[in-house]
Amino acid sequence: MGLMKKKKKGALGEVTMSSTSDVAFLLLIFFIVTTIFAAEQGLTLVLPGKQKDQTDSVKVKESNIATLFVQEDNSITLDRKPIEVNHIQQAIEDRILNNPKLVVVLKIHPDADYGRMVACLDELRLAHANKVSLKTAKP
Repeated sequence: MGLMKKKKKGALGEVTMSSTSDVAFLLLIFFIVTTIFAAEQGLTLVLPGKQKDQTDSVKVKESNIATLFVQEDNSITLDRKPIEVNHIQQAIEDRILNNPKLVVVLKIHPDADYGRMVACLDELRLAHANKVSLKTAKP
């Protein structure tokens, strides 16, 4: 009698892994293409054009200027009087009602927090102050 070897049966349900990377890359491309990226909203500022010479500058009466100053210690003054951030809107609205030609000069100390400047700009926007000048104060 001869010995017969039994053949081993292969594993049932074997999954080939050769196309897994292809499927992963296709899914990656699909999600990259279909994803909507949110555009960040920044501050909308209209900047003046280039001055041709010194005669291009505009003279503004001192009575038409309100100076908002963010100091080094992040305290805020409006025409050299202390003011809180949440009171800026009302104060500027009142001044604009009395003087529609009002120009607000926002001076920022270089060491002041950026967030304080943005908060002041937000308050000015809420007060509908359309004439705003940004200036960096000298340390």
